[in-house]
Amino acid sequence: MKYTVVPAFFFRKESTYEILSEAVQLSETDKVEYKELPQYKAVLVYAYTDGEEASVPVIAKLIESTKRIREHNKLAVYFGEGYVNIAIATGDKLLLANSYPAEDPVTAEYFVFASLKQFQINPQVTTIYIRKPVVGEMTDDLVKYFKGVETI
Repeated sequence: MKYTVVPAFFFRKESTYEILSEAVQLSETDKVEYKELPQYKAVLVYAYTDGEEASVPVIAKLIESTKRIREHNKLAVYFGEGYVNIAIATGDKLLLANSYPAEDPVTAEYFVFASLKQFQINPQVTTIYIRKPVVGEMTDDLVKYFKGVETI
């Protein structure tokens, strides 16, 4: 999972490799693509390994999901493949689009709460939108702390 989000104003498609290489370490076999995110006036620049299918990272789907959330605080999360992917927006501003290593639910929850704290977003007045249903105990934990838990 190698990606970065840059303001559309600074993006030049001929510089995609350079833009991404400033954010993450790329290998010789990495191919670099981009996806425009006009709703946030931003561009997602991402890499995939040569030989892999060129699929857009799950974070792009989370970012797009935040535009459909009607609440002011928008929190979209995906747990899977050893990572937790988090997209946070307030109003029309994208605040965070990041992935963190999380092999277990406790670690994933830690990163969700740390991200909310960073932007001073109160989970008690925020609904968490999860891209993939989570297993029993984790759902019970999330219901305790968030205004609501929804699947997108």
